[in-house]
Amino acid sequence: MTELATDLSRLIVQLFALWLICVAGLCLLRPRLALEGLERMGSTPLIHFGEHALRALVGLALIGVSSATPWPQPFYWAGIFIVGSSAVIALAPRRWHHAYALFWTRRLPPWSLRAMAPVAAVAGGALFRLVS
Repeated sequence: MTELATDLSRLIVQLFALWLICVAGLCLLRPRLALEGLERMGSTPLIHFGEHALRALVGLALIGVSSATPWPQPFYWAGIFIVGSSAVIALAPRRWHHAYALFWTRRLPPWSLRAMAPVAAVAGGALFRLVS
């Protein structure tokens, strides 16, 4: 992989890590708004395919930056899993994806998002550090 491709992959993963930290902040401060966002997943073709295109892009970036990390194999295989699962979910009927989002939206109380927020923030920070 060229240095430019590795640097671009690194940037994409860093942006994803920052996004993860921002989502953690949203879950901590405005959990009901976060649940509303979850409820919309798969609700329209744009949201459904957009989510999985971005998810696959992050998976490809994890593969692209894997050799420049302290743990190349876990990064590589995480990327493979993300790309593969994104393809499967994107090809599944959209209504299944939306039904799954609704299933969790109706079962997750707001306090559970607040409880999970620090884990997501730490994961985002660790990911950013590992690829930097």
